[in-house]
Amino acid sequence: MLHETMPKNYVFLFIVILLFYNTNIPTLANSSLNGERTRRLKNIIKYDIGRYKGIAEKAKLNLGTTRLRRLTDEEDIPVEQREAPLKSTIEGSVKLPMYAAAEFEMGEYVVNLDVGTPPTTLRLVVDTASDLTWVKCKRGNRGCVSEKGVFDADKSSTFKPITCDTPLCKEEFVPLSALEICPNANAPCLYNYSYGDGGLSTFGIFGKEITTLPTTTDIPVILKDFLLGCSETYTDKTRMKHADGVLGLGINPYSFSLKAVTQFGGSFSYCLVDHLSPINVTNYLIFGDYKEKAPTQEFMRFTALLVSDSAPYYWLNVKGLSMNHKMLDIDPIVWNRNADGGTILDSGTAATYWTIPAYRAIMDILIPALEKDHPKLPDSKGDGRLDFEYCFNSTATPFNPRRVPRLEIHFKDGARFKPLVKSYIVDDGPDVSCIGFLEAPAGMNIIGNIMQQNYLWEFDLHQNTVGFVASTCD
Repeated sequence: MLHETMPKNYVFLFIVILLFYNTNIPTLANSSLNGERTRRLKNIIKYDIGRYKGIAEKAKLNLGTTRLRRLTDEEDIPVEQREAPLKSTIEGSVKLPMYAAAEFEMGEYVVNLDVGTPPTTLRLVVDTASDLTWVKCKRGNRGCVSEKGVFDADKSSTFKPITCDTPLCKEEFVPLSALEICPNANAPCLYNYSYGDGGLSTFGIFGKEITTLPTTTDIPVILKDFLLGCSETYTDKTRMKHADGVLGLGINPYSFSLKAVTQFGGSFSYCLVDHLSPINVTNYLIFGDYKEKAPTQEFMRFTALLVSDSAPYYWLNVKGLSMNHKMLDIDPIVWNRNADGGTILDSGTAATYWTIPAYRAIMDILIPALEKDHPKLPDSKGDGRLDFEYCFNSTATPFNPRRVPRLEIHFKDGARFKPLVKSYIVDDGPDVSCIGFLEAPAGMNIIGNIMQQNYLWEFDLHQNTVGFVASTCD
């Protein structure tokens, strides 16, 4: 025994050292990433800004086409089912474990997807603003042949390239950045898909493939013939170092989400754990009507989704914002999609962006409330304070979230979303917190995934609604 083989003073010293060591092990919940967090956030925001510009540019196309419509009025859906909830073809629902990618210095959430025959397990970024699902891919001696986590199209017996002379390539895939290059009838249909100004872009071929998915009944199911981008090259290799591609959950007849809900039921849902959670803390990306998604699901609120043919994002019909139950004075044009405004919900953007009138109204309430106990740190261009306007020392005076004015987003149909304080007062280092909103460089607002954390979100792609309720995501 320890006390029989060591002098008492050594035992005491050993215990002190042990206690010190145990209380100083960094954990993601408190001090993990403290040395790296600022750099991580800086990289995330840098990527976010480029992504925002790309989304905003796409949103500007053909203004005036926003309208309510059903997303699943495809020819392969029987007419009798179009006005009723889509019926699932399986027992239970698809249930994919999903986790935050903070340990990979990324601001998104990821899932593992089994692709092809035999299946290759790939780590994909969950992206509701992307309508293309693509993976790092190789064909023969072309593509990502020297990388790990790569899908080998030649070894999958179920991968079917789509040729460039088909109506799919010439017409249907134009919104997916299909290229007009077609040297012969048997040549593959090419794409060059971009996520923003100077950010991630990828080049490859379109194909059809299958994926094997876990379910709530523990009986795997197969999703056949979903559209898969076989990406032979991509930019931003540093950012994609720990991910093998993107799972496109956007609004497009050929997106993964539309294909999955058509087969498994009319909705998909997710609950985002804290964005700094380790990878062993998971929740689920669910396709179908899984009734045990959250104990509080019966309290879920619903609001309409606005669907634009020209800008296929999850648009929300926002009425305004309030702080501590008092509506802010914001020009309604900020929320008008047809006036180059509007608001989308996006899982692939980490930060939340407000256009100038909304941003200024929020900051004019939050800054005075924080200044009382937490003076603003000196402007620090170049030392890692990112682009956040107001940062403060969160340990010099203990930070009390209850003293922070509570933000609410009001929708025109009466629903209200009240994010957690930690979703907009964010950590930017071991002792520094910031008001985590950014001023949008264009006319649209984006509610990013940090604002969505610890809420269950349900996207009904048949009824055109999104539901949300606070959840621990257990």
